[in-house]
Amino acid sequence: MAEQIGRFARGGNMFRSRASEVESPAPSALVGVGSSFHGTLMVHGTLRIDGEFEGDILDCDRLEIGEHGLMRADVEVKEAVIRGRVHGNIRALGVIEMKQGAHIEGDVAAVNVVMEAGVYFTGRCTMLDTGTEGVQIQTENPRVRG
Repeated sequence: MAEQIGRFARGGNMFRSRASEVESPAPSALVGVGSSFHGTLMVHGTLRIDGEFEGDILDCDRLEIGEHGLMRADVEVKEAVIRGRVHGNIRALGVIEMKQGAHIEGDVAAVNVVMEAGVYFTGRCTMLDTGTEGVQIQTENPRVRG
């Protein structure tokens, strides 16, 4: 008990949620709040967008869209965490997490999709069997099968 009181007195939190124990990796590239980028980004690792981005994202492992972030792009990543706005299609070889307050307009395809309450999502959701499976996301004139 004395250890817990000492830790609390030093500013530590003696009650820690499981979510706070899992930290996201430090971003390899960041589009910060108040920034705007238009073009192509090649990112090895994690890309975090807290400002505005429009263009192409290549070779990105993890995509994070912050609560103030806005992305206009079609992307393919290993995993994505969306808290802000997305206008475009997202394909993830792993998981796509849509957090409360996210606004997604576009199609998503992933092995796992997690959507919290309070997410606005309009588009199609395709669940992949495995991350190595190829999925083609059509943005114009979908074919009618018959």
